[in-house]
Amino acid sequence: MRRRFLMATLPIGTLALGLAAPARAQGLLNLFSGTGVGANNFVETAVISDNFEIQSSQILLARSTHPQIRDFAQRMIEQHTTLSNTLRTLPEATTRMPASLDEKHSNLLAVLRQQDDVDLLNRYYVQQQIEGHEETLAVYEAYAANGEVPALRAFAERYAPTIREHLQMARALQAPQRD
Repeated sequence: MRRRFLMATLPIGTLALGLAAPARAQGLLNLFSGTGVGANNFVETAVISDNFEIQSSQILLARSTHPQIRDFAQRMIEQHTTLSNTLRTLPEATTRMPASLDEKHSNLLAVLRQQDDVDLLNRYYVQQQIEGHEETLAVYEAYAANGEVPALRAFAERYAPTIREHLQMARALQAPQRD
């Protein structure tokens, strides 16, 4: 019963994200303009995103045998660890880092942990990666365009292409495989 509910709500959540993209982008521009608060929000979002990517990928690697998804998960662990470590070296970021995941990302991890069916685990993982990278890319691009802290803006500019590449890779995993 729970699986059917989750499967039924997953496409709706995806559709809602797609329809809300223009409004979300404008909201992000507003969020990252001004002073201080934009930098705090950017760093918090970047750190939570990295931690989620790493933790969700570790869950996937512990249970999935799908070679392409496992390769992607390993790459997410490696590259998001690098992103996090790089961000931590910026003095402008160190005082803005959250201590833990937010409720949304904690709940997403719980969904992955609860999957007994490995096929569903693979599907949820890929869908979460797509949605997470879409959101993160929007944040990076908004901060790169409008961020008020130069070092953080440079970080966003430098790593937005990496996030875009991750998104493209995740979308390719969702595409039907050809033999």
